[in-house]
Amino acid sequence: MNDSIQTILDDPAASDWLKTALRAALARDPVDAVNDAEILCESLKQRLDDIFQSI
Repeated sequence: MNDSIQTILDDPAASDWLKTALRAALARDPVDAVNDAEILCESLKQRLDDIFQSI
């Protein structure tokens, strides 16, 4: 495990959701995990954009 991942897992300020997602991703094929994370990120960015446009 690289240092940046361990830093996140050890960080008390990091959300439980992020730590759980990261641990789950580490158990998966790394290519699949990255692809899914990119899709999730784009979906959440779009949701945020939609929210900002509605206010």
